[in-house]
Amino acid sequence: MAGAAGAFAFAPGAASAAPQPYSPPLNHEQPSVPGIPFFSYHSPPLAKFVDELPRLPLIKAPRRLVAAGALHRFHRDLDPAPSVGFGGLSHHGPTIETMAGEQPQITFVNQMRTHPMAVDVDPSLHGVSEMDRHRPPLVIHLHGAPNHPAEDGFPTSPFRLGRSVTYRFTNPPHAAPLWYHDHSMGTTRLSVYAGLTAHYHVRDEWDTGEPDNPLGLPAGDYETALIMCDKLFYPNGQLRYDNTPTVMAGHWSGGMAGDTMVVNGKAWPKMSVDRGVYRFRILSASQLNDYRLALSDGSPFWVIGSDGGLLDAPVLVSALNVGAAERYDILIDFSDRAPGERVQLINTMQISWAGQVNGAKLIRSVVRFDVGSARGRYRRIPERLRGARNQPAALPRRHAGHDRHRVATLNVTLNPQQLSWLSVLTMNLNNVPFHTNDFEHAEQGATECWDLVNADATMQSHAMHLHLVQFRVVGRWDFDKVRYLAENPPPLFGKRWTPDPKRYLTSRMFAPAPYEFGWKDTVRCPPNQVTRIVVRWPTKAELGFDPDAVFTGLNGEKLQGYVWHCHLTDHEDNEMMQRIRVVGSGGRGGPEMPMHGPGHHGHH
Repeated sequence: MAGAAGAFAFAPGAASAAPQPYSPPLNHEQPSVPGIPFFSYHSPPLAKFVDELPRLPLIKAPRRLVAAGALHRFHRDLDPAPSVGFGGLSHHGPTIETMAGEQPQITFVNQMRTHPMAVDVDPSLHGVSEMDRHRPPLVIHLHGAPNHPAEDGFPTSPFRLGRSVTYRFTNPPHAAPLWYHDHSMGTTRLSVYAGLTAHYHVRDEWDTGEPDNPLGLPAGDYETALIMCDKLFYPNGQLRYDNTPTVMAGHWSGGMAGDTMVVNGKAWPKMSVDRGVYRFRILSASQLNDYRLALSDGSPFWVIGSDGGLLDAPVLVSALNVGAAERYDILIDFSDRAPGERVQLINTMQISWAGQVNGAKLIRSVVRFDVGSARGRYRRIPERLRGARNQPAALPRRHAGHDRHRVATLNVTLNPQQLSWLSVLTMNLNNVPFHTNDFEHAEQGATECWDLVNADATMQSHAMHLHLVQFRVVGRWDFDKVRYLAENPPPLFGKRWTPDPKRYLTSRMFAPAPYEFGWKDTVRCPPNQVTRIVVRWPTKAELGFDPDAVFTGLNGEKLQGYVWHCHLTDHEDNEMMQRIRVVGSGGRGGPEMPMHGPGHHGHH
């Protein structure tokens, strides 16, 4: 099974609690630059911490979920506004709880009529049409799962109003915090922003979610799922996506930075807590910004898991960097706090310099915790989570060798075929568009080393996501991007460009953050760095299905393989996505499925 603990043999370095809290380095922080305030739109002034944090409902093994529009109130002082959600919710969806190794079947129904962000649909983007405004496409992706390619949410395989589609998901073999969301080509950013996101928690015999779980992890009222996203609002409470008058509404603008933090569908909520330990399951549904999370009084907390499941042991941190689509599992101990004390979860990550120039700013406040007088049920931080008696196996050691080394470049390139405002600055991987036939082929059973070279001249951090697998982060190097670009000038957009960065490295390899030693499916790739991951591609026998099987998309198109992409949704909607086939041993695979060019919209 993809991501199974036996898939690698990994070197020492598993995470363990440190005597001093780990603090993420700041050397690749975005620079702070002066901005022009009136170059950005702003939400109406809103009082913080007046709404209670919503608890997203928990549902076990649902058979049917409807995606539909609704009116949602994001703040006490805002009017209800058009939004979209799953399963009867007006924003987001219920947290699905299911068991490791199972293959749940869920029928999703598209009852969306006018898209809440219809004015922001950009038909000039690949895969987008005018139809998407009033009959929005829906593609379900269970992010982080080893799914059959036909069930994985291929972005050009949408279904529209009135149609229902049954997905047969494949759960990983161990507990993990996955999530499900829309993955439609060219409109993912808008549907995710409008609310089509939700947690999907896989449980196992150790992380049961029950109060008496063997690991002693907080459960029930002491376990809370959080979905974070910075947003922007019109004065009437409606969601806004065009955040700058420098780009005409309805055109891709490179990236949207909001000015209001929304958690579980409420702007700057508050949560009452007992004096004990709480578990928070954090998901960043951000469209562009990374977050650096900390507690307002500087006290430390513990990271116990990442995208693919639990770490070996809790990692004590003073702050935690979270990229778009990453999930982190944390413990916060309120035991020693006085009744009536208040502490905030805050964000200190500077936003992109380009956003700052336009007058956007980082959002510091996230959620406030109000400490009550009651004693909490959980008072202890576990010493270990894996590898001890009555615990799952320890994380495998890092493998020194690999079957193949790949270089992938993360770029922004002028695209003369796309002349619609800023979308001429096409975000891309390897300097080629999504519909190219010059894409990656991975061999089943092979272990590959990927060097993700952030060659983006805008100095933007990226969050890279590989479908089907969980991988491990090896480390990062600084590199001389100016010389790299000068000595290897990119050709015109459309021709593969993947120069090896080895000659341009300017530092030793930096180890991953201790909370990055676990299984990952999404990794932050900071500017001016090369990020190395190692991934083993599962075999047909391990998966129980052929990952290279040809399948028919929901629009009748013959498709094959998976995708990998930047999970800054503004970027994946503008060509920063590539296909990948996972072929049989020796590189043998079926016939190549031709992909249509940018003019093909995949309507159905």
